[in-house]
Amino acid sequence: MPTKPPEEKSPDRVAIISAVKTYLGFFVLVVLVVEAVLGALALKTQGEVQVVALYGMLFVVAALIVVVSLFAYLKPEALLRTFAADSSPEMQSVQEFCKRISGHWWERIFPGEPSAISFLEIRPDKSTNTVKMIGKAYTKDGELAANWESVASCVDPSGYKVFYYWKGLHPARPKEPFEGFGEISFREFSGQLDGADGVFSDTNLTDMETTTKKSVEFKRSTDSELQVMKEGNDTAISELVRKKLKG
Repeated sequence: MPTKPPEEKSPDRVAIISAVKTYLGFFVLVVLVVEAVLGALALKTQGEVQVVALYGMLFVVAALIVVVSLFAYLKPEALLRTFAADSSPEMQSVQEFCKRISGHWWERIFPGEPSAISFLEIRPDKSTNTVKMIGKAYTKDGELAANWESVASCVDPSGYKVFYYWKGLHPARPKEPFEGFGEISFREFSGQLDGADGVFSDTNLTDMETTTKKSVEFKRSTDSELQVMKEGNDTAISELVRKKLKG
């Protein structure tokens, strides 16, 4: 079977690299890539190699903390300096895309166990020229299953894509943190970005072999649905969640 020459980059790699706009974003992207490689190595190996991979992941995180701390102390403005001026067409495109996808969304999860659907907010993060996502996941019975948020992300406005790294906790299992990577591809209809599809990985950090990959479908929340979710009435929220899953 023919293969691409080694020097040719895949479209996904090009999209991710081009989405990094700040020096802080570059540091984070490097750490995520290195940790992904070491994590995969840890999952597929045993003994000393696995231990070295796990310690390597901790070392990379510690190194990032040291580097960012030094910059924050000596020259904090350098961390958030963009590779291009804020007034450039490229940066304006990034900011416009972040505004277009901001708001509240329903995220239907397949397969739907243990979490079947999430209700999340996407909002622009001006400090990094990307977006922040905060969500709550629910079971098929409408019960709260998890709280999660993105801790790093980058956007590709030309491809209507968001790449992100997330962390979360299940209230019933607070000692078992979860994390993973995700990608969202937004769809434009009649000039609006009101739907999206995507995938994300889900890893229980207490059992690395439990990593799963799930597909998701996004739809914007209506104003009435947002009001129900913000009021915090457990019965009303549970009923709405079950209704959204049936729909």
